[in-house]
Amino acid sequence: MEEEEGFQGAADLFPPGYSTKCVEPQLSGKMLVLDYILAVTRSSSTDKVVLVSNYTQTLDLFEKLCRSRRWDHVHKEESQDRGEIQQSLAGGCGLNLIGANRLVMFDPDWNPANDEQAMARVWRDGQKKTCYIYRLLSTGTIEEKIFQRQAHKKALSSCVVDEEQDVERHFSVGELKELFTLNEDTTSDTHDKFRCRRCVNGRQVRPPPDGTDCTSDLSQWNHCADKRGLQDTVLVAAWDAAVTFTFHHRSHEEQRGVV
Repeated sequence: MEEEEGFQGAADLFPPGYSTKCVEPQLSGKMLVLDYILAVTRSSSTDKVVLVSNYTQTLDLFEKLCRSRRWDHVHKEESQDRGEIQQSLAGGCGLNLIGANRLVMFDPDWNPANDEQAMARVWRDGQKKTCYIYRLLSTGTIEEKIFQRQAHKKALSSCVVDEEQDVERHFSVGELKELFTLNEDTTSDTHDKFRCRRCVNGRQVRPPPDGTDCTSDLSQWNHCADKRGLQDTVLVAAWDAAVTFTFHHRSHEEQRGVV
């Protein structure tokens, strides 16, 4: 295998016999979790899933995974660097985007508006089914840093537009400079930086404040370092694959409908 500039020695990191012709989810934590999400969704419901990535190469991997599992899918690229692939999880069902109610954001965008626009694919006016949106981030990597920068941008917007003063829970300029520092000793670098006072030893002991929902600041969501307390059966089933921490919440509408 010919090495490209900047990737010298990278080939030694791959296991013997590795081939780019097939997808091996067990070699990637996020891909393994995705594999579980799709498999459990397919076996337990008729839901459809939209997979979103910023990179066409990643979309190609999604397609290989779906093909290897013999799952019906449609590959759609909207631009050069952002696309989506939709998987029909019910045999014989039409593959229309409007029918999807689960969405997986495989990687974050530097601009939070782009991610919010992508998430609106399934969470939209006229949607009758409960929507589930999964954002997958590799713990301690630059992906968490990108996500933290999104939160920082939204916090600054709140200060300027909404004149909110409580920004203590957000991130300093110095923390934003740590983008390329790999933290291998954490279950969630983002949760660490929130300096959460509702969790003790990684476990939530006080629920989010009244009136919060999935549009609230992430620090006000439910924090979970294990699968206890999760109500999404798909996420519970996928937890043991490679999940170390989750932030989760529900909309006001769904909470009102729960007895």
